[in-house]
Amino acid sequence: MAAMEELEIHSKSYFVRWINVSANHTISWSIQPHKKSVNFGLFKHPGQSTQLSSHLPSSESQSTDSNENLPATAANSGSRNQQSNVVEKLNGIGLKTIKWIGKCEANTVLQGTYDVPANEGGNYALVFDNTFSKQVSKTLTLVLLTYPTGFQPHVSAASSIARSQPSGSSESLTQPRTRRRGNSRSTLNAQLSDSSVHSGQLQKRRRKRGQGWARRFFSLDFTSSTLSYYHDPNSSALRGAIPLSLAAVATNEKSREISIDSGTEIWHLRASNEQDFVAWKRALEKASSKDDGLAAPRPPELRLSVPSTPSPAEEHEWTRVERLVSKVSGSRDAVRRLAKDTDPKYLASPPPSASEQTRARSPSPHLPANDSPGIDPKRPPFWRRKTSGNSNHSGKQANPSSSQLVVPTKNGTGKPASVHSHADGMDAIHDNLMAVLRDLDNAVSEFSTLIAESKQRRYPPGPAMASRKSMESDISQEFFDATDGGAASPLLTIQDSEDEGDTVGGAAEVEDDAPSDSDGESESKAPHDSSSASPLFPARPKSLSPLPLDTIRRRQNILAPTVMPPSLIGFLRKNVGKDLSQISMPVSANEPLSLLQRAAEIMEYSSLLDQAAQISDSVERLMYVTAFAVSSLSSNRVRERAIRKPFNPMLGETYELVREDCGFRFIAEKVSHRPVQLAYQADSKEWSLAQSPKPSQKFWGKSAEIITEGRVRIILHATGERFSWTPATSFLRNIIAGEKYVEPVGELTIYNESTGQRTISTFKAGGMFSGRSEEVSTRAVDSNNKPLSLGLSGTWPSSLSLTNDGSPTGKPIWTVGNLVPSAPKHYGLTSFAATLNEITSIEDSHLPPTDSRLRPDQRALEDGDLDRAEEVKVQLEEGQRARRRDMEASGESWTPRWFTRVSDDSDGETVWRLKGGKDGYWDERARGTWSDVVPVFED
Repeated sequence: MAAMEELEIHSKSYFVRWINVSANHTISWSIQPHKKSVNFGLFKHPGQSTQLSSHLPSSESQSTDSNENLPATAANSGSRNQQSNVVEKLNGIGLKTIKWIGKCEANTVLQGTYDVPANEGGNYALVFDNTFSKQVSKTLTLVLLTYPTGFQPHVSAASSIARSQPSGSSESLTQPRTRRRGNSRSTLNAQLSDSSVHSGQLQKRRRKRGQGWARRFFSLDFTSSTLSYYHDPNSSALRGAIPLSLAAVATNEKSREISIDSGTEIWHLRASNEQDFVAWKRALEKASSKDDGLAAPRPPELRLSVPSTPSPAEEHEWTRVERLVSKVSGSRDAVRRLAKDTDPKYLASPPPSASEQTRARSPSPHLPANDSPGIDPKRPPFWRRKTSGNSNHSGKQANPSSSQLVVPTKNGTGKPASVHSHADGMDAIHDNLMAVLRDLDNAVSEFSTLIAESKQRRYPPGPAMASRKSMESDISQEFFDATDGGAASPLLTIQDSEDEGDTVGGAAEVEDDAPSDSDGESESKAPHDSSSASPLFPARPKSLSPLPLDTIRRRQNILAPTVMPPSLIGFLRKNVGKDLSQISMPVSANEPLSLLQRAAEIMEYSSLLDQAAQISDSVERLMYVTAFAVSSLSSNRVRERAIRKPFNPMLGETYELVREDCGFRFIAEKVSHRPVQLAYQADSKEWSLAQSPKPSQKFWGKSAEIITEGRVRIILHATGERFSWTPATSFLRNIIAGEKYVEPVGELTIYNESTGQRTISTFKAGGMFSGRSEEVSTRAVDSNNKPLSLGLSGTWPSSLSLTNDGSPTGKPIWTVGNLVPSAPKHYGLTSFAATLNEITSIEDSHLPPTDSRLRPDQRALEDGDLDRAEEVKVQLEEGQRARRRDMEASGESWTPRWFTRVSDDSDGETVWRLKGGKDGYWDERARGTWSDVVPVFED
């Protein structure tokens, strides 16, 4: 395979050029940065196949030290800190370092090769790093070859760059090999390679938060199943390319959005109309389906009779494939260059001279004059863009130009594409065009036949892949509902809830370079009216029984887990074709806490509310409440916390937490199973807090968006002030491969519903190499949207300090608490979380039979008895299903024991309020009688 491309790398960013290489083949590259230097390294995708896998290469697989075979100039040119940072970040997202070359000097050709060892075939990444540049984008010319090791190619990568240097032009005319101009609708009917490329304009979300969308030109090559994009149809610089074999693609029909996640980057795209969206969706499905047929063999779970080593016949066939692909690639380049110069309607826009009229001869029968969307009529003719300077012009080395590239011919020799006389030149162009088109047709025909035969022989029919349709799910022990039957789509389909508004129907037209002014949430949302909000806020209890109590000693840690959790992708592959609604995740995927106990972790920094209640200034009180809201995110600061999930409670399961040292009591109950919804209330002498959270997840390929519906509501008893907020949205990154972590995104707005004041906390977006984003800043406004002087700054995993008019005051108001010793080896728990499942003297003999501490499978997991935990977990889940079937058969519905339902007519939120009086939880606890409690832990 051979390819020559011009690449553009954004500032503070990097570019990944993927290539699939067979074992015992050589990758050869020549790189020439233009004007400015870039860093370069070679990495390998962790999977053996083209499909992503969560399993990194085993310890037995060959590992190439990143410092070996480095050129002396490259090894000394970059700083060690910069190298280690880049390599560390790439390794963190799951890529394996093969070679780190370092700095590639401007206007200098850097050459290199890498021999792929046996059993190490797969997808390799050429990474061009520009993260060190704060403002300047870089461009470079890349010539990339692959060939069997030991077989010397006729044309090397270096000689290709050398031949591409123009003698009389300094303008780069390099054109990407898969590009086609036009919009996505016109290209559907294109006659020029219409079955191999789909292209057009889409709106692409900008890299920085709040900058909206911009129109960009995209090209989808069906032969390689690769999606590429450029600034516009006339741009020659490739800005990005993602092979669909490495990506998860999700579509949202309602918003016309397409999300493509390769693991190293995520593209959020949007079609301007329904017709374009359908066209692109079908094109992506077609490319993904083709990729399934052309990709390397899948893992054993998904294929039958996969040979461990390729046979000689197979090697011979795929050698032919590579030669044919190279032939098709060169032919397509030549067709693109020559075709646009033979169609007269795209030649001169000014009055043509006699010599120019000679050029404008009729197109060939293969290029209908009225149906050539691959050519842009606004672009100047190809030959006219060349300067007419002296061919012996000397000076600085010019940028590569495809106008000097060799056009393949039948006998294998090259013929320069430059023309020295108009008449002779046009004759040569026309002859070459006809020969190349015939060559292309023959090559495509041979290629298709060969692939079909090889696929039929190498891939016997196997178990069907499960359809990847709706990937919006509740946090449920039963993974997600099985999809309906029908044709499986290789794309994920994101299904919005029916009550979500149309976010794109009235959107303004997006300019090519202007950010969308429809992005972001409006900050002028009015707070709830205090009088109407009263029924939704918790009532002040008559007593805080069983408080006060003597201080007790609590444990500092729990046992470390004995096994690692299973991978999500491995779980899905293992259960291909099965009804996933009847399959539970293994118990090793859990931490020894329930979702109710995770909800109780919001109370770790309740002292902030105690302090808020003592402050006389309303704005400063609001700052302490804001710090309390942000502090709840810190429980996810250890990344090991992200690799496991809490137990999904049984319907009717409860959890109480009485903290005599903090002066509060807390009670939670699971009130709904589908969708999952909890309800809880905490009370102290100074305040009461309540929430009815409804957690859900939306899967975006390799990331999961964690959304919690249901406002947190707090009332300060001394002042009567009411505060409320909806928890911040978070993302779980690197679900499929790489290091998993959780980070909050967007904004968190805290309302003082009594005064109209509010704070807006903004979570700084992380860059491509910056890893998890941790910075947060808070500003405050009054009821008239006028800025207030006080604010907050800091990081959500560690601390927050007050600011005054944006300047730090040096006054910290919150500092994170302790973790358990060796936290990464103990589920990543905080010291507070480690005490949540402990039965102390406060709880002993005082708990209802539904408390999470009494759940036997969760207790067995904490004790390290996985076999018993798995067995009991299955029994409990089957018991819950049996109870649900019995209720459905008798026409009954579940009624929560300790909470009653209250509706919020203003926004449709379902709120559950804690019962009081003699039927309330705390009164029953004081009496020691648990009436009408369903024993949910009995199978």
